[in-house]
Amino acid sequence: MSNLDQAIRQALSAEDAEFLARFKEESPIQEALGAFGGKWGPMNVFAAVLSFALFGVFVFCVWRLFGVEDVRTGQLWAVGAVVSMLGVAMLKMYFWMEINKNIVLREVKRLELQVARLAAKPEH
Repeated sequence: MSNLDQAIRQALSAEDAEFLARFKEESPIQEALGAFGGKWGPMNVFAAVLSFALFGVFVFCVWRLFGVEDVRTGQLWAVGAVVSMLGVAMLKMYFWMEINKNIVLREVKRLELQVARLAAKPEH
């Protein structure tokens, strides 16, 4: 926890500090599994299945690459392996962006809730 986080926690009232303590950060595995929920869940499931399928294509291309006898066929299998791994890499980046979006959205909602609580408090 940084010095800024400590200063913010000290500035909060006991009620607000107790309220914020209920929102715990999730583990990376929980964050990754959280990407499969919500309205984009089916799309993310499809992307995960596609990622595993592309990895299978990569393994198949590499396996066939080592069994070829001419250079042209070897080049084609190597291109297939490279293209399939590029697809896997792009899908991995997509998942990291989804996880990051969920984290940022949760923090924005937490701030929105705090602002709403402050707006609802009577002025002194």
